[in-house]
Amino acid sequence: MDILFAMTAADLTPDALAKLEAKLMADLEMVRKVRALLTEHQFDSAGPTTAPPAVPMAVPAPTTIFTPKPPERPREEVLKECLAATAGRPFAPQDFAQRIKEATKQWPGDKEVKTFLNRMIRQGSAVVHEVRRGRPGSLYRSLLPVPETSATSNVTETDVQAPRDGASS
Repeated sequence: MDILFAMTAADLTPDALAKLEAKLMADLEMVRKVRALLTEHQFDSAGPTTAPPAVPMAVPAPTTIFTPKPPERPREEVLKECLAATAGRPFAPQDFAQRIKEATKQWPGDKEVKTFLNRMIRQGSAVVHEVRRGRPGSLYRSLLPVPETSATSNVTETDVQAPRDGASS
């Protein structure tokens, strides 16, 4: 039985581990010899013969454990924020997808926008503003409250108010 390729948990005895370690040390020594020969050969063909540089000992690299960072915000929250950012103006699905890309730095999935818009319509958070046939699709409108950042603009309430009936300036 070859220790390197067919070792099972039952084969983990001190003797078997010692044999495995001996083989690995022999392999490591062989790699060092080949590296020394390679460096010597490179110096011989490169120019005058000088003492080859000392072959560094192989120091085991510190192992880093990859831990993916958690997502910054839930996807649903980002999508609702993008929907609310439309501020009640009609938008096409591709415009909404562009807004998601700007917020997340990645394009939404193929059906993600349409599925999200349909779910928001069922929940009463969005409506179909205009039904359009063809590739661009219908226009939608958000019923979510406008976020604080979009609500602060140069337009004040007095600028928007219509004149009252019978009241003239």
